[in-house]
Amino acid sequence: MSVQLFVVVLLVIVLAVYVATAIRTWIRFRGVRVVTCPESRRPAAVTVDVGRAMVSAVRERADVRIDACSRWPERRGCGETCVPQIEASTEETRAKTIAARFFKDRRCVICGRRIGPLKQGPLQPGFMNSITREAVPWFDVPAQDLSDAILERRPLCADCTLAESSRHPWPVTYRRAWRGRMPRQ
Repeated sequence: MSVQLFVVVLLVIVLAVYVATAIRTWIRFRGVRVVTCPESRRPAAVTVDVGRAMVSAVRERADVRIDACSRWPERRGCGETCVPQIEASTEETRAKTIAARFFKDRRCVICGRRIGPLKQGPLQPGFMNSITREAVPWFDVPAQDLSDAILERRPLCADCTLAESSRHPWPVTYRRAWRGRMPRQ
């Protein structure tokens, strides 16, 4: 093996290690996270500055900083003391993981079917407000409100979420105005 070929192979291997480290960091820190804000003791939805984490991970250790937070702009410039929660349990703070854990062993309140694990695609389980019967897919609930939705709302399977969220009841006054009469043309 010539020296030039050896250098090229060595550079490719080093580059592959750097790219793999960056991709692993991107997978680890992407997406919305739900953390407990140390200042307010309430859930907050945060996103990590993934670009910064990837670049710093290639050099040494990932420097995790918050890119956006549901508590901002009023609390912007905080000490970002929630970052250790993300670093300690990257998968457990992910909003999708929290929802998946909740729906895993639940049954739909309408049809009674077991909901099971979350699947890929647009058809997702959701939550129903017991009083208003409003149905919302889990991903339409703001991440910082996910824990409240789990406590206060009832679980729906994906089919019932679609069926209930597509209902658009007419206001009573509108129905009364058209009952028994044809509209004028």
